[in-house]
Amino acid sequence: MADDRLPTPLGGPPTAEIVLHKSPLVRVVAQVRFSGVLRIENREAITPFQDKVRSAYPLFEQAMAQQLQLDLTSGTPSLRPVPSSVWRFSNADRSMLLSLTSDTVTLEARTYQGRSDFVPRWSTILSCLEEVFQPALALRTGIRYVNRLDRASLGQLPKWVQPNLIGVALPEFRDFVTQAFSEASIKVEEGDLLLRWGILPANVTMDPGLLDPAPDISWVLDLDVSSSVQKPFEITALTSEFGALTKRAYAVFRWVVTEAGLEHFGAEA
Repeated sequence: MADDRLPTPLGGPPTAEIVLHKSPLVRVVAQVRFSGVLRIENREAITPFQDKVRSAYPLFEQAMAQQLQLDLTSGTPSLRPVPSSVWRFSNADRSMLLSLTSDTVTLEARTYQGRSDFVPRWSTILSCLEEVFQPALALRTGIRYVNRLDRASLGQLPKWVQPNLIGVALPEFRDFVTQAFSEASIKVEEGDLLLRWGILPANVTMDPGLLDPAPDISWVLDLDVSSSVQKPFEITALTSEFGALTKRAYAVFRWVVTEAGLEHFGAEA
């Protein structure tokens, strides 16, 4: 249910999407955490899923990850690492990476053609997962947009970005700042927003699994919109929810970026 008390852009109707021909967006990640399906760990069981996604994501690899599991056998509760499989599928140029574990499905886009392309693509993946493995519940849904401006653009931050998100990135301080990163957890109409922004020095990243380090100083805007409301794993409802999450993230982006910024990023008239 909508919360009329939330101010724009945290609530209210979505902002119309504008094509940006020089968008600062470098990564988009959608994820559903679902009630665990143990047979996803089995290589043979993954074959029907690969058959469904192979035409769009022909490249395949198996990786291993460590998950923490509560161990009660010793009499003293403790956490121990347990290896688990990560099944990865990608398109030919590796601009789209699909990852599947026993309790998460993730799509990472290095090129983004807008929500009208991304949301149906994501819905197809969720439909394939439902058909093959029938997860019962969706425990968390989320989408994340990471934007980055390089050193050459930093001098224009006061023109392109809301002043209260600049801080010590102001031109008179910037040459003396080695790192300054801020984080805010904010309620939004669809659930929660984790907003992170600030300066990263050369060869440093805020998230090694998501953002490659840049060779020079940069300014990053990271928007992560999510819902932790438990719900049935049902494709129509999940697709609608992700559409709403993408629109909320975009509304916040449009609030952050000024009209001058939109013009610089190549907004269509």
